[in-house]
Amino acid sequence: MVFRASAAVLIVNGLMALFMTDSFMAMAEFDVTTDMHTLGQFMGVTFLIFGMIAWKTVDLAGDNLAAFGKVYALAEFMWVAIIGYHVATGVTGGATALGNLAISSLFALLFFLKSRGQ
Repeated sequence: MVFRASAAVLIVNGLMALFMTDSFMAMAEFDVTTDMHTLGQFMGVTFLIFGMIAWKTVDLAGDNLAAFGKVYALAEFMWVAIIGYHVATGVTGGATALGNLAISSLFALLFFLKSRGQ
């Protein structure tokens, strides 16, 4: 369930970054330039790729799902660390950054707790 929820969030972020790039970047309080637009679209495709991987992990991992959960917990924590750093230093903020910080924190905790007991 946690993998599928994470996949859904990644896919939503991916679609927004790919197709609503300027709005997505502006919601993170970035100055939207041509370079940022290009980077945002690249990020969108990357989020979609990770969303597909998260969605399929449940089917592909089999008995190793807990081990995958630990890797995903670490990945989510890395997002928490970098987003948190950028928010704390004032280089980003707004709905995109704060929303993803909260969601990544929740997923890091859920992946860790769910993979720990197995």
